[in-house]
Amino acid sequence: MALKYEDSQSDPKQSVTVAQKFVADKDVILAFGDYSSAASIPASPIYTSGRLLQYGFNNSNPAFTQKGTEYQWSTAITTSANYQWTADYIKSQGVSSVAVTYLNTADWGIPAYQAFKAEAEKVGLTITDAEGVLDSSDDYRPSLTKAVAGKPQAFVHIGYGPDAAKLVTQLRAIGYQGAFYGGQDEKSFDATPDAAGSIIGAQFLETSSDPRVKAFVDAFRKKYPTEQHVTSFEAHAYDALNVAVAAAKQGGTTREGVLQGFKEVKDVPSVIYGAVTFDQATRRVQSPKLTPTILKGGTWVEYKTA
Repeated sequence: MALKYEDSQSDPKQSVTVAQKFVADKDVILAFGDYSSAASIPASPIYTSGRLLQYGFNNSNPAFTQKGTEYQWSTAITTSANYQWTADYIKSQGVSSVAVTYLNTADWGIPAYQAFKAEAEKVGLTITDAEGVLDSSDDYRPSLTKAVAGKPQAFVHIGYGPDAAKLVTQLRAIGYQGAFYGGQDEKSFDATPDAAGSIIGAQFLETSSDPRVKAFVDAFRKKYPTEQHVTSFEAHAYDALNVAVAAAKQGGTTREGVLQGFKEVKDVPSVIYGAVTFDQATRRVQSPKLTPTILKGGTWVEYKTA
C-alpha cells in the first residue's frame, strides 16, 4: 500500500476538487480526511457517488457521519459526545452552576454548545449565562463581565486553545477565580500563566502512565526527536492508519473490500481507545471514553479527585 497526498488547506472548495481527483483515480481505495469537518462534509457526496470510503478520523462534527452515508466513517469522538461528557463531569464534581462562552460558529461552536446545554438541563446543571464569541476577537471582557454577573460556581469555554488562552487571561483580569473548564493541549494555551488549573476531558494524554500510550509516546519521540510534544492528532493519525490497514486485510484491497472491512473489523489495537470497534449505526467508535485532565506547570496531567 502507498499514500497519495493532496493539500486542500481545509478549504471546502479545494476539498471538493481533491475528492474528484481521488474518486477518478482507480488506485485509491480509501481517502483520509479532510482535516476539518467543514471541509470534509462538502466533499462527502462526491466520495459517496464514487463509492470511495471517506475516513474523516479528525472530524468531530456529528453531521459528518449523521448526514453522511455508509461511505463516511470516523474515529473522532463527536463534539456532542465531548460536551455531554463535560456537563456530566462538571455536575459530578459538585458544581451546580456555570457560565459559558462558546465560539459562535454554525459548523462547530453552536452545535457543541447546544449539546452541552441539553445535557446540563438533563443533569440539573444551571447555566447562569451563555455568550457566543469569535475566535478572532482580542477583547472578550464585555462578554465575560456579563457572563460572570450571575456568580456561577465555574466557567466553561467551548472553543480552541488560542481563543481560550486570551479568554482565560481576561477572565482572571476581571476578578473571576472560579474553576475554568476549557482550553486545549496547544502551545499558546499551555504556556498561558492564567490557564494553570484548567480542566478538560482528554482522549489522549501524553503524560499517561498507560503502557500502551507510553510505548507510543516513546517511539514517536525517538523517531521525531525535535518535536516537543506528542498530541492527540498524532495518536489519532497513527490509529487511523492501523484501522485502515486492518479493514483492508479484513475485506480486501479494493474500494468494496475496504468498505466491507470497516463494517466487520473488531477490537483493532488503538493508542486512543485501547481497541476500536465501530458502532455500525453511527459509524463511530463504540463507547469512547475521556480522561479528566488538569493543566499544571504547562503540562496536562490526569486529574484525580477524592
